[in-house]
Amino acid sequence: MGPTAGQAGMTGATGQTGTGASNIVYDVVSVLYHSLESASTAQQYIRDAQQAGNNDLVNFFQQVQQVNRQCADQAQQLVAQQLRNQPPH
Repeated sequence: MGPTAGQAGMTGATGQTGTGASNIVYDVVSVLYHSLESASTAQQYIRDAQQAGNNDLVNFFQQVQQVNRQCADQAQQLVAQQLRNQPPH
């Protein structure tokens, strides 16, 4: 069996991805990307629920969006921190 999508190009927990970024930086950047993508997608779900007149789902999707924005904010801070702490190549 080959590597899964998340493992492709990785050399280990402290190694580097095929991109040249350390695994830890790659992981945090991935969380940042997916959190932003999810927050954006939730906006469409909010519109759909609004059009359906379903306030329970509007509130739920707004909560989902808020949590994803918070995760993205934290991931952005962690990416900056990790990049500052990384030794030069």
